[in-house]
Amino acid sequence: MLFDLDGTLVDSAPDIARAVNEGFAGFGIPPFSVADVAGMIGGGASVAIRRAAERAGLGLSERDEQAVLERFLASYMHVSAEGNGLFPGAVRLLDGLRQRGIELGLVTNKAAAVTEVAVDALGIAGYFAVVLGASDRLAKKPAADMLLAALARMGVPPEEAIMVGDSPADHGAARAAGCRSVLVDFGYTSVPVHELGADAVISRLADLPGLWA
Repeated sequence: MLFDLDGTLVDSAPDIARAVNEGFAGFGIPPFSVADVAGMIGGGASVAIRRAAERAGLGLSERDEQAVLERFLASYMHVSAEGNGLFPGAVRLLDGLRQRGIELGLVTNKAAAVTEVAVDALGIAGYFAVVLGASDRLAKKPAADMLLAALARMGVPPEEAIMVGDSPADHGAARAAGCRSVLVDFGYTSVPVHELGADAVISRLADLPGLWA
């Protein structure tokens, strides 16, 4: 079973908002709210920065965009080390799945270096056989690449796997990889998850184990 991180296991929008505002410090724009930033999540840091610039009406040069991204990532690394935001029931869910002998993987469009810091700080790294964050080596979700790479390392055929996420990127990656798709309805998405055609939609993490009991 594969999990997304932001919006699925972790309410990371407050931390991301802090990092986005740090990234845009000096541009003379009002700070972005957590609600603003929640709508920018999905696709990785570069995508979030472009969405934020567009929302603020900023035309960033390539050099400025890179500088904002570097400040964002430095700040996000710092705030991620605080280990904030696990959704209620996340640890209980992961612990229960592990006790049932279900091998788990984590596949996120969050930058790989930040992902490692975050899962360690959150205390959930040990639940996953594979943790894959975004890098230049693999195309991000909704491409299938990260899911297929994780499943290959886990020795799990895609047709036997479930991808648990919160967004069109997660659902699209699951379909592209040939996995079943389960979406939570409390995450970060501009498209209602009930419209995406997932195999199941849940409102609590605790509901996941009962889907295919």
